[in-house]
Formats: sequence, structure tokens, C-alpha cells
Amino acid sequence: MEHIFIIVVGLFIIIAFSIRVAKRSKIKKSQLQGITYITQLKPLISLVQQHRGLTSAWLNGDENVKPKLVNLQNEIKQVIHLLNKTDLQANERWMSFYDHWQRMLEFKIKPSVSNSFDQHCSLIKNLSYLLEDTSETYFLTSEHHKGFPNIGYTWRELIVLTENIGQARAIGTGVSVQKHCSSVDKIRLSFLAENMTKVSTGTLNNLHYLPDEIEKHNNHIQIARSKIQELTLVIAKELVNSTDITIESQDYFSMASNTISAFDDIFYHQVDQLKRLI
Repeated sequence: MEHIFIIVVGLFIIIAFSIRVAKRSKIKKSQLQGITYITQLKPLISLVQQHRGLTSAWLNGDENVKPKLVNLQNEIKQVIHLLNKTDLQANERWMSFYDHWQRMLEFKIKPSVSNSFDQHCSLIKNLSYLLEDTSETYFLTSEHHKGFPNIGYTWRELIVLTENIGQARAIGTGVSVQKHCSSVDKIRLSFLAENMTKVSTGTLNNLHYLPDEIEKHNNHIQIARSKIQELTLVIAKELVNSTDITIESQDYFSMASNTISAFDDIFYHQVDQLKRLI
């Protein structure tokens, strides 16, 4: 009987271990799939943000951006086609984005600047929520990654931050085309600049990194802080507090885009490190 008991216990341990290994393997596969989806969604968010900024320039009178808008729409179409072949296509947020995007492109009459801005913001919000939902669905939260306890800042705060910069890019681009900053735009730009500074400080201070990635991490952080300081200074000096707006729209658009790129570098570095932990 004693031998039988030992055999039974041994089999139980083996089965329990096998189940654990299988579960871990399934979670790992899911996590890698989630990272794949996130690294497809993030560029789409960036492209729609760019589309909003260039549309602002176009609606404010800059016809030179029209070819760029067409190229952007083609890029967005390709990414949408790719994501429509994934599990995400059944997600309610994705379906809402897809339907809204198609309807916006089919609109025959030029929308107002404010209407276009609001529609783009709604599209981006849907994609941002979808990205965060994906991180939870595919076990990419701090609960499953003790080495990255604040990984949620990557899926949420970093996305919110780049969206604040993106909104400031769209509004500021329109202002620099018109060479006039209305009282409403001054308030919006000032609010966004203040929020960018506040959110970036809190977010950057809470991001984690692997020990051997500290130099690269700090370099990304330093560049992003420099870019955000430069952009907020230009917003205040060249747009909000200037009676004679001289900055060219393409220069402002490029500066804001470079700022977003600096924070995107942090985002993708966080993702790369997380992938190493899986």
C-alpha cells in the first residue's frame, strides 16, 4: 500500500506540474500575441493622429498637404486591412473605429475644423481604449509581470501623453497656417502644454527598466524631456503669447511630430523589454 501511495502522489505531482507548464505556455503564447497586436495598433494610432494634424492644415487653407493626406490614408488602409484579419476585428471598439473611419472618409462635404478635430479625437480614443483592453486580455498587466510593476503606464499614460501632443500639433498647425491664434485656441493650447508637462513628469518617473537597459532608458527619457520642453516653449512663445505668428506650419508640425517620436521610442523600448521577460 505504501508503494502505491508513493506512486499515486508521484503521478499527482507530475500531472500538476504538467498542467502548470501547459498553462504557462498558453499564457506566454497569448502574451506574445498581445504584443503583436499592440505593435500593430500603436502605429495606427500615430497615423490617425498625423491625419488629424494634416487635415487641420488642409481645412485651414494649406492645399500643399493634400498629397500627404492621400498617402496617409493609403497607409492607414493597409494597417486596417492587416488588423481586420486578426481576433481584434470582433472587438466592439474596433468595429466602432472601423465604421467611423469609413464614414468619415466617405463624407463628400468638407467638415469644419472643429468637427474634423472632434471626429479624429473620437477615433483615436477608441483605438487607445482598444490597446489598453488588449493588454488586459492578453495578460500584459503588472499582475503577470512583477519585473514591470508599472507597465500600465506604457499602455495608458504614454498613450494619453502622445495624444495630448497630437492634439496640440493639430491645433497649433491650424494656428500657424492661419497666422492667428483665437482666444479658444490659446486656452486649449495652454491647457495641453500644461498637461503635457505634468503627465510627462509623472509618467517618466514611474517607468521601469531592466538593469542592463538603464543607459538606453535614461537616454530616451532625456531626449523626450528635452523635446517636450522645447515644444511647450514654442507653443507659449510662438503661438499663445505672440501677436505676430511667424512660425511656419510645416516647422511646427515637424517639431511636434519629433516630440511624439521621442515618446514613441520610450514606448517601444518598454515593449521590447517586456518581451524579454516573457
